[in-house]
Amino acid sequence: MNTSVKFVNKQQSAFFPTLRKRVNSYFKENNITRYGNREMYIKIATLLSAYIGMYLIILFLPVSAWILLPFAILMGIAKAGIGMSIMHDAVHGSCSKSLFINKLLGCSMYLIGGNPFIWKIQHNIFHHTYTNIHGLDEDIKTKVVIRLSKYANLKWIHRYQYVYVFFLYGFNTLFFIITDFVKLINYHRTGMVKRQNAKFRWELLRLIVT
Repeated sequence: MNTSVKFVNKQQSAFFPTLRKRVNSYFKENNITRYGNREMYIKIATLLSAYIGMYLIILFLPVSAWILLPFAILMGIAKAGIGMSIMHDAVHGSCSKSLFINKLLGCSMYLIGGNPFIWKIQHNIFHHTYTNIHGLDEDIKTKVVIRLSKYANLKWIHRYQYVYVFFLYGFNTLFFIITDFVKLINYHRTGMVKRQNAKFRWELLRLIVT
């Protein structure tokens, strides 16, 4: 897709500076930290404990699979929570003032089958820079038979997407394994890995090991 995107000159738009000023004032006036508080760390501990705890129960509890089904469901909920409420905030640098703690919590993505380095490029850079722009925002890129943008090619099977999408989401981890390698290679070819002050061979090795 040949797309030319132009951003409004900062000098011509007062929207973002005004928004930032109001957000900063809100935190300051209400004496609220911009980073994780006690409730957030309780949430982090709860989600990680639930995820690991349910996994250990499934592995070692000597009962039938049907009895373990509720534990698998709880593990899935905790997994989603880790992705949306721990890894996401940590890679954005908002869990803690400490860069080390944010990086450490960002590594929780390894537990759910993803890669924080690749996700940071895909989400922090492409998604937040080109939000919902078809062809540039990788978060809305068509996933084989899952269409996420009205501008993407429409196929007959997409008519039934609302039915099969929930089943396919169960294979998301396996999907990550394949697409992360493709994305890393593409990011290397376009120079994105180098612009992140990273080395392709090291990121590839870490991706294979994890």
